[in-house]
Amino acid sequence: MTEPVKRRAYRSTVRAERARANRESILRAARELFIANGYPHTSVAAVAAEAGVSEDLVYLHFKTKRRLLVEVLNYSVTGDVESPRVLEQERPQAVRQEPDQRRQIALFAADISGRTSRARPIDDVMQSAALVDPEIAEKHRAMHRTRLANLTQLVEWIAAHGPLRDGLTVEDAAATVWALTGPPMHRLLVDELGWDLDRFTAWVRETLESTLLPPLSPSRTDPDGPD
Repeated sequence: MTEPVKRRAYRSTVRAERARANRESILRAARELFIANGYPHTSVAAVAAEAGVSEDLVYLHFKTKRRLLVEVLNYSVTGDVESPRVLEQERPQAVRQEPDQRRQIALFAADISGRTSRARPIDDVMQSAALVDPEIAEKHRAMHRTRLANLTQLVEWIAAHGPLRDGLTVEDAAATVWALTGPPMHRLLVDELGWDLDRFTAWVRETLESTLLPPLSPSRTDPDGPD
């Protein structure tokens, strides 16, 4: 009596795994082609061919090329084909649970630097497309407003474990983090000055510590960085 149910459950699992694999193949192919060729010169047909799937399957998963571009950026930020909320992921939650403010900033710097490095190239593509496509422009603005909201929550997690620098509000602190860790700053330091990821991460950590937190008392030393 139970055997057919087991077979149906197995088939359902296989279909879900195949769908996830196809979705990831499409996202990876689209990311590569958008970065290499730009948004206008990347067709859905080209993405499908690169991913080894049908064009209809691309539309089944993403509906439009605009939506595909948005999901490629989400995938670059989250590192997951399902694009879970960033704050619910393991590394941001580790920041939330860490009781030491400077250790929180060190953990955050290590996480956000990697996310920005992955997202920057496709954010550049989206910003360029936004110049000629109002729908993409609005979506791009909305995504960066979401990023600001996430960083405001991050600052609240830090402020829950001690004071911010004298006179600094959560809102101003979040705006500072938003500016320092965003694509434009990454472009200046990594592309223009040639910094590698380790140097960018260290700069983010040191700058946020000095900008957001009161000076260390003479009896304290800096905590070790993240492993």
